[in-house]
Amino acid sequence: MAPKKKSSSSSTKKSNITQPSKFGIQHFFERHSQNASNSQNPKIVPSPQTSDSRNPSQITPPHVIPEIATPNTTTTTTVITTAITAAVEDLSEVSPEFCKSLSVKRFKFSPGMLIKQSQDDGADEVTWKISPVNERLQAVSKRLPDMVRISADASKLNGSSIRHCSLKENSVCSVCKLEKWLSSPTRNPRYKSTDFSEQVFKKPVNKDQEIEFHGSQGCGNGFRNTDTANQSPFLTPPSVSYSLDESANAIVCKGAFDQPGSRQHRKALIELLDQVEDVITVEESVPSNSGTHMSKMDDMTDGDVAVKINSLASTPQRISCLFDLNFLVLEVSEKHRTVDSTCVQCPFKVLRLLNEQTGEERALQLHDEWFYSIIGPGDTINVIGEFDDQGKCIVDHENNLFIVHPDILLSGTRVAASFGCPRRTVLDERLKCNEHSTAALMGTMLHQIFQAGLLTECPTLDYLEKYARIVLQKNTESMYACGVNENDMQATLIEAIPRMLNWITCFRSSQDFEVPTVDFGLNNEYKKVHIAEVMDIEEMAWAPRFGLKGVIDASVRVKVDSNIKDTNVKIMPLEFKTGKATSGQASQSLAFMEHCAQVVLYTLLMSERYLKHIDSGLLYYLHTDQTQGITVKRSDLVGLIMRRNELANDILKASTVQQLPQMLQNPNMCRSCRHLNVCTIYHKAHGGNTESSGLGDMFDSNVKHLTTDHCNFLRQWDRLIDLEAEETQVAKKKLWRLQEQGECSTSGLSSIKLDLSNDLSPNKSSKGGRFIYRFVREELPLRNVENHDGEAPDAAPPLINNLDCTLKCGDYVILSKESRSIAVTSGIITDISRFHVSVSLSRRLRLPGSSPSSETVDLLQESWRIDKDEVITFYAIMRFNLVQLFVPSAQSSHLRKMIVDLESPRYDSGVILSQDPALAYVRSEKNLNHDQRRAIHKILTAKDYALILGMPGTGKTSTMVHAVKALLIRGSSILLTSYTNSAVDNLLIKLKLQGIDFVRIGRYEAVHEEVRDHCLSEASTGSVEDIRLRLDQVKVVAVTCLGITHPLLSKKRFDICIMDEAGQTTLPVSLGPLMFASTFVLVGDHYQLPPLVQSTEARENGMGTSLFCRLSEAHPQAISALQSQYRMCAGIMELSNALIYGNRLRCGLSEIAEAKLKFASALYNAPWVKEVLDPNRSVVLVNTDMLPALEVREYKTVNNPTEANIVAQITEELVNKGIVEEEIGIITPYNSQASLIRRVVGTTNVEIHTIDKYQGRDKDCILLSFVRSSENPRSCTSSLLGDWHRINVALTRAKKKLIMVGSCRTLTTVPLLKLLIEKVDEQMGIFSISKKDINKFGLKKCSQTSSLNVK
Repeated sequence: MAPKKKSSSSSTKKSNITQPSKFGIQHFFERHSQNASNSQNPKIVPSPQTSDSRNPSQITPPHVIPEIATPNTTTTTTVITTAITAAVEDLSEVSPEFCKSLSVKRFKFSPGMLIKQSQDDGADEVTWKISPVNERLQAVSKRLPDMVRISADASKLNGSSIRHCSLKENSVCSVCKLEKWLSSPTRNPRYKSTDFSEQVFKKPVNKDQEIEFHGSQGCGNGFRNTDTANQSPFLTPPSVSYSLDESANAIVCKGAFDQPGSRQHRKALIELLDQVEDVITVEESVPSNSGTHMSKMDDMTDGDVAVKINSLASTPQRISCLFDLNFLVLEVSEKHRTVDSTCVQCPFKVLRLLNEQTGEERALQLHDEWFYSIIGPGDTINVIGEFDDQGKCIVDHENNLFIVHPDILLSGTRVAASFGCPRRTVLDERLKCNEHSTAALMGTMLHQIFQAGLLTECPTLDYLEKYARIVLQKNTESMYACGVNENDMQATLIEAIPRMLNWITCFRSSQDFEVPTVDFGLNNEYKKVHIAEVMDIEEMAWAPRFGLKGVIDASVRVKVDSNIKDTNVKIMPLEFKTGKATSGQASQSLAFMEHCAQVVLYTLLMSERYLKHIDSGLLYYLHTDQTQGITVKRSDLVGLIMRRNELANDILKASTVQQLPQMLQNPNMCRSCRHLNVCTIYHKAHGGNTESSGLGDMFDSNVKHLTTDHCNFLRQWDRLIDLEAEETQVAKKKLWRLQEQGECSTSGLSSIKLDLSNDLSPNKSSKGGRFIYRFVREELPLRNVENHDGEAPDAAPPLINNLDCTLKCGDYVILSKESRSIAVTSGIITDISRFHVSVSLSRRLRLPGSSPSSETVDLLQESWRIDKDEVITFYAIMRFNLVQLFVPSAQSSHLRKMIVDLESPRYDSGVILSQDPALAYVRSEKNLNHDQRRAIHKILTAKDYALILGMPGTGKTSTMVHAVKALLIRGSSILLTSYTNSAVDNLLIKLKLQGIDFVRIGRYEAVHEEVRDHCLSEASTGSVEDIRLRLDQVKVVAVTCLGITHPLLSKKRFDICIMDEAGQTTLPVSLGPLMFASTFVLVGDHYQLPPLVQSTEARENGMGTSLFCRLSEAHPQAISALQSQYRMCAGIMELSNALIYGNRLRCGLSEIAEAKLKFASALYNAPWVKEVLDPNRSVVLVNTDMLPALEVREYKTVNNPTEANIVAQITEELVNKGIVEEEIGIITPYNSQASLIRRVVGTTNVEIHTIDKYQGRDKDCILLSFVRSSENPRSCTSSLLGDWHRINVALTRAKKKLIMVGSCRTLTTVPLLKLLIEKVDEQMGIFSISKKDINKFGLKKCSQTSSLNVK
């Protein structure tokens, strides 16, 4: 239920709320308005045009800009007001009537934009995020992009959505050390900088060094460091070279910010405040941290600084930043300051910040090169630094850091590569193509051999050569994709092994005279380096507060000795490079800069991971056998963080407004770019032309085939994919924040420990190149919890309830420590039950910083948690599929005509039936009915595509099996695909029973065990030639829609592609497999569940429309419907026929139509149960209106304990009367009700699912719990129960008996369910259960609390 709106006059009154929010943006509104009323505010000159009947998004900006004067100051200030600040400042002088006059037509918001609905769709419950206004602002920014967002070219503001942030309140001493190193505290005699702060983050300014700002009219439009001797290779500010344009200079040099976008922005924001004022009537409860808590760290040595942590609500004191501070940017202003005694005016930015969680405001100043940072109101930033007692922090060339959009985790490789072409880097981030490079593969294999040598105590030449053969075997599929011979690859590997062995031996030798020296670039200083320990390889590190992530080749503990200092031990990243990078002047090359940048950023990641000062790293170039030491300098780090911030802005801009960085406009470089086609297509789609591309004929040849409709189609679906990806990104951000707060995600497990049955030794053997670890509940003894019979002991508490947790086999997960809230590694679930969960890792599990002697003990003592990893690469595949539809190729052109232009499909009408053996087979097959024969005939005659509408129970899987057999008779090659692994494997199991050979491509963990022997990875394929022969021989290949990037498919093309579950697959996902075949067949039912789309906006704008639905509506003649069903008895079929299918369904056999449950006993525990289970009634609705059976809302969920009890009693009676548990199914629209029923039902083999999980399943008897029951039925609305697709699935799962439980009074408020109740009543199927029935015979009591530790 949406929040109630206030009256128009309420904008000047306080809302009547019993517990006002203490913090958040609303509190900021009120306080600011009060302050404004006590001071002299500038007058706002309204526009003469006070009303406009046009759409709000088309309102012209006012002619007069409100001027904001700053009394008692001589500093010229340009104020860029925010979506919050501008509106509030204007509110003090503008009446509500004036605000409303700005827009006669009020903007309409959907509840989904204002309220974050829970997955259980709790009726009247409103769930705000930390700041309810943020959700509103985000919704408006989506609906009014022209009003709320200003182009970066006009104002350098970023139009990102506003995200809440949090302040972590717990820390340890080691965190304090790291923060002091990173922040480089402001100059204050009370705090002494540590040694490493002075070395890296607080570099003293040389007396001979002069920092100048130069520009016209005394305003700085550039930053120059005249000390060129130690010039950073990462030019700062990076944006100057390719991003700083005239608009930026206008911001700096003009006295007032007079951009047209700003005027339009300000007017929209005044209107927005009026809208926001109307909807803020629902307050969220914010925990109030009363009092002051303090943490003292005594007896600190080695430069540690004692720090006191005080509540932000207490008396203002100097705050030492022990942890990262996330803030919302409210306002960005630009000011000038005079440098020393000169008259040079140097610009700096002032950011007004809000910590939404505490309500505290802060001020951040950006000086020196940081001034050029692209930052705007509404952005989220993270401050690595200290605020003084005035609440101010300065980020400049010497002190502190700030991270823009820290929730966007960028790899060090991406940041380093973006110096050459930011547009290419953004495309790399947004697209996942299936290119396979021989050079990249060789580099991967050399890395694996080198890392194996590092991990071996005393590697030998023979050992590494043997391991090289193992590596070749593991990469056979990739070599097939690259088209190379393993003998040639082996020769290259064998040639490189001596150099790698020599390096490992040299750097790991314990003999002093053999220790090599490495140049670390500081005053030509060479240091002796000895690797004392290889701590980890391929270490995955995440640092959400820095907005960084990465995979480090090797983490090593190094003894460093120089002529000046004594030997000390350091932790360093070691990067291994196999390409040609260092020769002659190559050290100044872009490649070398990228490698150095990677190492510098990896030191930052490792500092965060190990909570230690890490200021250097090693680069080893195999080709030249050179080793370079990298020392982190403050100037380098500043340049890289600024580049990371700009890249984050670019990526956010691409995902929110579909605006990519500018084209490089360099034909020589662009010609060899892997993204040339995609880059030019995007440029054309977004209004670019030949002149603006800078590529001339090269551009025209790539885009001349594109029409206006093509460009519109690409832009629309690209935007829909971004909207859906944003929902997943929100879940990802929430996961990082939950980890920071020590909580578990809603789809994860917490408080689990490693089972002692694990082999935790350093020499743990792998299975298929992966390591399996088993976890159990923390409360359980560390032993196997199952007895010899495979059953768990009665006293053992379960790890999870089978289906309470959304984790399942094949899921990607993140494994984290609970003690320090740090993500350790990622893996795949291979096995999960009520008592254990097993995770497959690509490397041996170890804790960061754990010593080899205590590693096993540390692992066993650690408390772990597992969170589902929302894989963002799925959307990269979807974008790649979409843009491939528009590349200049014959296959893309054909699909484009069918899918975008919607040309009519063609069919072969000239086939001589008697001469086609495939059609002869179809005619002679006795197991096919008329509809099925007609459908296969449609497939065989299709030249472009065919659509098979498989209604419930009509045997579409059997039809596909016979279609495959018919196509094989013709000699056709076939690609079988579906969105889910289960759908693919169900079809393959039936093909296997028919003796049809096939190859299954996919991850071993996700493939059904009955078809795993058809996976090439399990077939002991010996060589590239064996793979080629196998794939040439087999005619049927099966893979999921998202698995089409597999290397085994790189060289395959098929005659036909058959896609199952096409009605549930989004259009961009469907496009991938279709690129591999000249003809395609879509099999599905768009009357059942549509594609699952999380984003409300994306769903409302067409993302929920599948390709099957699009084509079937455009060309109904392409559909062949299967109407004879073999599942439901006549009574059940009549429901879906009347409500959904318009009486097109019919029973295929009389035995099916008359099927009934058969009971082994005639005894019943209660008369009402006898009425419900009457075999002559195929459909029964148990009406609970006469019972106290109201729904119960718990936090974000809704359930109904009474219905759960009724369902449990009926289930028990069914089992007692001889119905096998496997033929009983219980379904409900709500996850929480499914969890509740599982706790009540005692049997373990009865499948209990939500409706969505039951599509494609059936049972003899289905029990359906509707859940919703309210004293005021009119106010009880539910999007789930109102979805006719979902109700259709629920009604068509039962074969012989359908028992529904619900409140008729409440359900009749939903039109579709009202019709359902009327149809059931016509069959005399409604039974009203009374209190008398319950009191006399009783129901089991249901506990709504769970002892399980599943969030």
